Amino acid sequence: MPQINFNNVLTQLESGLTNLAKNTLSDYLTAAEADGKKMLTSLTTDLQNWTNELANGDITASNLVYLITAKKDLIIIDALKQAGLAEIKIDQFKNSVIQLITSTIIGLIPKVS
Repeated sequence: MPQINFNNVLTQLESGLTNLAKNTLSDYLTAAEADGKKMLTSLTTDLQNWTNELANGDITASNLVYLITAKKDLIIIDALKQAGLAEIKIDQFKNSVIQLITSTIIGLIPKVS
């Protein structure tokens, strides 16, 4: 069973979030970073559990994608709403963050399909 340093996972996700915010919502950078980090914080416990389960072979990559995507509607985006960003753009950002999380975690686990 591979050992995963979850702090490294979080560091990579935070860096990816910053880049995602810069590349997709540069006019709302501060709000996007705040909401992205809030998303990560709200998912941290689940992400840590699911990352370990994925590394141990207890769940598949498809299961991971499903589990993370299922949490999307529970995530509240405040800063971007207060900044006046349209709801469709907020939803696109949430989808991009979900994709970033799943691809990062799956990419860190050897031989995951």
